[in-house]
Amino acid sequence: MAKRRPATAGLDPIIVEARERWQRASEAEEAQRTRILAAKEFRAGNQWDPAIKTAREGKNALQGVGAQPPRPCLTIDRLSQPARQISNSIKTANFAIDVVANGSGADDGTAEIIKGYLRRVQNQARGESPVEWAADGAIEGGMGWFRIRTEYVQEAPDEPGVEVFDQELRLERIANNLTVYCDPSANKPTRSDAKFMFVTEDLAKEEFERLYGDEADLRSLEDFSATGDPVCKDWVTKDTVRRAEYWRVTYTTEKWAVLADGSIQQVDEFPKDALQKRTVQRPVIEGRMICATKVLQELPWVGSRIPLIPVLGEELNVDGKALLRGIVEEGMDAQRMVNFMYSAAVENFALMPKTPILAATGAVDAYKDIYQTLNVYNYSWAPWDAFDAQGRQMPEPKLMPRDAGGVSAGVEMMRISEEAIKATTGMFDPSLGKPDSRDRSGRAIQALQGQADLSTSNYGDGVTRALIYAGEQMVEVLPKITRKGQILHTLGLDDEPEQHVVGQPYIPGKKGKPKILSPEEAQQLQEGEAQFFDPTRGRYAVTVTVGKANATKREEGAAALGELIPHLPPEMAAVATPDYVEQLSFPGAHKIAEKLRKALPPGLRDEEEGGEDPEKQAMQQQIQQLQQALEGKHAEEQAKQQAQMQIASMKMQSEERQTAADLEFQRWKIQTEAETKIAVAELGAKVDRLALFLEERARIGTQETDIAHEATQNEHDRQHEAALSALEHQQAIEQASHAAAIAPEPSPNESGGDV
Repeated sequence: MAKRRPATAGLDPIIVEARERWQRASEAEEAQRTRILAAKEFRAGNQWDPAIKTAREGKNALQGVGAQPPRPCLTIDRLSQPARQISNSIKTANFAIDVVANGSGADDGTAEIIKGYLRRVQNQARGESPVEWAADGAIEGGMGWFRIRTEYVQEAPDEPGVEVFDQELRLERIANNLTVYCDPSANKPTRSDAKFMFVTEDLAKEEFERLYGDEADLRSLEDFSATGDPVCKDWVTKDTVRRAEYWRVTYTTEKWAVLADGSIQQVDEFPKDALQKRTVQRPVIEGRMICATKVLQELPWVGSRIPLIPVLGEELNVDGKALLRGIVEEGMDAQRMVNFMYSAAVENFALMPKTPILAATGAVDAYKDIYQTLNVYNYSWAPWDAFDAQGRQMPEPKLMPRDAGGVSAGVEMMRISEEAIKATTGMFDPSLGKPDSRDRSGRAIQALQGQADLSTSNYGDGVTRALIYAGEQMVEVLPKITRKGQILHTLGLDDEPEQHVVGQPYIPGKKGKPKILSPEEAQQLQEGEAQFFDPTRGRYAVTVTVGKANATKREEGAAALGELIPHLPPEMAAVATPDYVEQLSFPGAHKIAEKLRKALPPGLRDEEEGGEDPEKQAMQQQIQQLQQALEGKHAEEQAKQQAQMQIASMKMQSEERQTAADLEFQRWKIQTEAETKIAVAELGAKVDRLALFLEERARIGTQETDIAHEATQNEHDRQHEAALSALEHQQAIEQASHAAAIAPEPSPNESGGDV
């Protein structure tokens, strides 16, 4: 018989739609919810069927029926350990959301800042562990949920300002995965194709009235529930009232066209000459808090998908319907077998008869107290009468052997039942910390552990898939909830806090707020000194990398660095030692590391990442500019002094060359004058000898006299010409000396020097 549809007269159309959708989701998920609830109770320790457990509790004697003693009903939990093993492996893993530029103006620097912001969101969620909790629900029953929420940065602002409306993203856990109802037509692993979802919560009537006294009338709710409506029967009880978040997806239609001039525009109607046409269905998310009869409040959301994220276990499709299950449901029958085998073994051992004693009555009559308790106490010896009253020899009492076949069979059945647990969960002894003695090779043990990890890797894949979906939503929402000039807090790779400014140039500051710059100030800085972060530009893709937990990586890094330092040169070892001390994480390690860094020589110190205080940087820049100006002045003075020294040196060299020329000229002049005087003296002597000779010849004869007179005249003319030539030569020498004395000094440029 079909369920009666709820009455809808006089209700808000949103409520009518919500109630119909909720009932459809509830009916579709009823079988799945029953299995999840059974897995939860089974894991909590309720592992016996109620009827069997009642039968084993025993019954008192009735008329005609004997009393039934209670029987063992043990719970030997072998299923929780593999479930914890898989859950803890996910908790200790490091699922890091990675953001990469994906075109349309995106850049790697902005991607790194967004990645640091998502890292901070994950870090803040560690207190609640929403993702890990959802993964545990998937391991347990096949599905878990967590959510994305926006919160105001200042919950209780001290003074008004634009920061009052600043928001940031949060990951939040959903404690009870059965409170989420999803569109049954959604079939994607992330349920991103769902058209609606509900998150329900039952509140005490007093709390409900305190929160929504003005929006909801309890009397009207109670009257409405009295109509026998199957929906209201679940939503309104004697003590509680259910409220629900109702999320739905609506669509707005947009028309885009390539016009005849080549431009792309959004249009109301397609023009006839449009080159290309496209109709876009843009999703809009609407959220409301409702009860069975009214909308209580609006839940705004700027994303394009419902902010509820599922983590799935093993997903099957049976006759077109999705079926989800976790490790608990798979191992329930094997665990029941373990419980039954252990209970039966204990029962058999308890009811097994004690070892009987065969003895003649007369031999033990005097010692009945001892023989009646022989199977209870450990006596050192048991006496008997060897002869009866007539003196006949009595047989020695003997213990009958116990049949051990039933015991060995019970032990074998217990072993088989425990092996069934391992087979259904895929977790064998090496993975549970109990290596098999037959597997003596470490490589063989690692291979078995690898097989167990592979058999349960679908749960880790479910977490990765869910985080990618959550990361895509947060990357989409982040630009829509931040304003220009808002300070965004992020985390670096070593979980070091960083601050960035949205939409304005700034100088990052590690030990304080970043310094926001005007466009003029940003232009005056060199490239790389100022940063600009604009999450609204470009598209970004999201991936998830899975590694070890941060604590494990830090410990491994410290161990590796400790082994490396002894093999480094002294300078490099001194630089690496502060980092090694800081990674040890003992109390005071950070202070000791800072002291070690300060003790390093100036050449080995590293500048702080992210820069110093902006005011200090500005002062340092001014000092550098003054130093550069002083250095320029000093260089100019040095150039002038060098030029003057070069001029003086050239002048000295010129004077030295002039002095050397004068000395050489004086030496040549003296030598020439001496040579001239000697030549004139020799010539005079020759003339005197010739005159004597001619006078002597004159006395000899007149003819010879005429000849001598002519020769004398010729000789006299020659001597006169020689004297004139010598005089002209001396005058030329004196003129050259006078010209050298009055000649100007050569300039440095003419002599080839540089000023």
